[in-house]
Amino acid sequence: MRSCLQGCQHSSRTGCSWACRGGYLFGKTSSRAVDLEPVPDTPALIMKGRRRWVCVADLHLGIEVQLHRAGFNIPSQAPKMLAALEEMRIHGERLLILGDVKHRIPSVGYHEDRVVKPFLEKLSKAYDAITVVSGNHDGGLSSILPKDLRAVPGHGLRIDDLGAFHGHVWPSKDVMMGRKIVMGHIHPSVLLTDTLGSRINEKCWLRGKLRKRLVLERYETCPEELVVVPAFNPLLTGTPINSPSAAMLGPMFRNNLVDQKSLSAYLLDGTNLGLPKAKF
Repeated sequence: MRSCLQGCQHSSRTGCSWACRGGYLFGKTSSRAVDLEPVPDTPALIMKGRRRWVCVADLHLGIEVQLHRAGFNIPSQAPKMLAALEEMRIHGERLLILGDVKHRIPSVGYHEDRVVKPFLEKLSKAYDAITVVSGNHDGGLSSILPKDLRAVPGHGLRIDDLGAFHGHVWPSKDVMMGRKIVMGHIHPSVLLTDTLGSRINEKCWLRGKLRKRLVLERYETCPEELVVVPAFNPLLTGTPINSPSAAMLGPMFRNNLVDQKSLSAYLLDGTNLGLPKAKF
């Protein structure tokens, strides 16, 4: 049996009914604030404010090229991701991508021109507006972005009372004025082990508090909560947060602005795992 965020018990892999918690894994707020609702069993977030946004992170288009060079013959994940994002248009009229649209560092090459550009052009037809926050893999991306897509630097932007950034650089002061902040970059996952020693690595959401004293040494305000979005690319399960070799990337973690003891991990089905034993 598993226990979800609200404490109800369920035994199915898909988890309990989202209705049991009103669909709001990360808390329902006032009408003037942004509500965060994960798409069940999908590494995507619905942001409900004055407008409705679908939010994803870390597409890493073109990672198959690198894997092919290492001897793995894996088909492109672009069609699968494109179809999934087009289907999620029912959840919001706008799309926010929290960085690392492409995988190749630092420039744009033949593959990006052949795959990434058409991917974004098709995606732009599904949404009223698309905003891309630049990630550390997105060097040169602006040269192939469709004209109707908005690109912002990696330090992010604020949408109503929600701050959003990639995570590889410090968020802006404006982002940190948000009531909550969301980021990608880390590709969070959790390693699950049964009594027989079988292991499975599952994508997960992370949410936690910030160390207010340290935050206020750098910023004027301290958000109430941080939410880390798992990688959208199916090939990127991530580095388990409860692995001895886990490295929490980015200046927010490296400089201890995140209270790691407050972190909770949630599977994509909404199961609250708390914080599995971890060594950061």
